[in-house]
Amino acid sequence: ISLSFCQPQMAIEIKDSLPSNLPLSKKLLWGTNGLFRKLDCVPKTKMEEMKLRHKMLITHQKLGLLTLGIMAYQSYLGMQMVDNGKYAQYSERHRILGYSTFTIYMTTASLSIGAPPAFRYSKGVSSIKIHRFLSYIHFAGMVCMPYLGYLTAGNLDTETDNYSIKARKAHRLIG
Repeated sequence: ISLSFCQPQMAIEIKDSLPSNLPLSKKLLWGTNGLFRKLDCVPKTKMEEMKLRHKMLITHQKLGLLTLGIMAYQSYLGMQMVDNGKYAQYSERHRILGYSTFTIYMTTASLSIGAPPAFRYSKGVSSIKIHRFLSYIHFAGMVCMPYLGYLTAGNLDTETDNYSIKARKAHRLIG
């Protein structure tokens, strides 16, 4: 995404075009006194802002599907490592996929969080609000996964190590 639009703005009333019930993350980044507004790093018009939002959210969707696919394959490899004793065969691939999944996931999340605000936000329950709520839970799990993976790396073949067994169970449960 090009930031060629990061130029000083002409004086316009931003607060008139922002919805009154802006979510906190959007308010911090895109609100009247938001970070992007203070940095003068916003499109010049609301239409350009909406085009940027559209591009960012479409990319968010595509990367989300890519992340899901990589995560599914990584999960399969993890189950093969533990359930079928193929640790040596799949551990390196599982680790690399873990780093890849984490990086793509965080990029995907950043696109959604950093996208310009919508024209309006509904007050009732909606699929987007449910998605946003579940993303907080999912984000917490994704932050834990690399650490739990690190704790279990190299310890899968020592069944007497109680700490390793607990870390492996937590890694699998959260995954």
